[in-house]
Amino acid sequence: MQNAELSALVKKIHMERGLDLTKYKLSFIQRRLATRLRAKGVSSYRAYMRLLDDEEYSRLLDALTVNLTFFFRDTSTFQALRDEVLKPLIAQRRAQGYRSLRIWSAGCASGEEPYSVAIIVHQLLYTEIAQWDIRILGTDIDEKKLAQARQAVYTAFSFKGTHWPNLEAYVRREGHRYTLIPAVTNLVHFRRHDLISDPPPGRFDVILCRNVLIYMKRSQQTHILKRLHRALRPEGVLVLGKTEILPPDASNWYAPLNLKEHIYRKVGHTIP
Repeated sequence: MQNAELSALVKKIHMERGLDLTKYKLSFIQRRLATRLRAKGVSSYRAYMRLLDDEEYSRLLDALTVNLTFFFRDTSTFQALRDEVLKPLIAQRRAQGYRSLRIWSAGCASGEEPYSVAIIVHQLLYTEIAQWDIRILGTDIDEKKLAQARQAVYTAFSFKGTHWPNLEAYVRREGHRYTLIPAVTNLVHFRRHDLISDPPPGRFDVILCRNVLIYMKRSQQTHILKRLHRALRPEGVLVLGKTEILPPDASNWYAPLNLKEHIYRKVGHTIP
């Protein structure tokens, strides 16, 4: 980074909190840091570094790892995931007598995305779900968000604009709190994972990595897409965010399944 003060701050964050910002777009880092400088009433990175205590670190990390999310965000994507990916996959597994599904929500924030997938899976399998081995993994770099996800308790904001069939059957409302039922939460597990530095946490039939790559440099996007390709089983499916596109050097690794919804199928052998 050209700015010496910014470089020093980024190094300090990495050393003291383990978040490596050098892999992120410079413009993204500057925008997020600017919000905290304004909040603390300082105008330089040097002055801000003197204010970094545990409380401010917590707020800073929230700003740097912010991930606006809610249930069934981009409903048409989840409809396509249900109808074009999960329904055919479940039918294929039934025919094969292999009743197993592995799904990974990478960059899951507070858990709305993997729980949305769990609701779809439960609705598709319903009475026979006990006969299946279902594992849905949600990962994120932010431990605070993961703790929220494990609680599975949300506010009305998490259901903003959500119109999904029979969703009310999966949520128990108590005042302003909305708690997911065990039939959903038992399908999902969470763990901390850094997409850039950590190896993939297994092999999966479907990976959702939505609104994560937009924060990365092009070289890191390619690096992550290569790792996701390795993590997908043969003909596995990758779902990206609405504003994300495959970089040219990754276009040979994935074939479009639904371009409008940014859903791709793995092609070729595992990339070395």
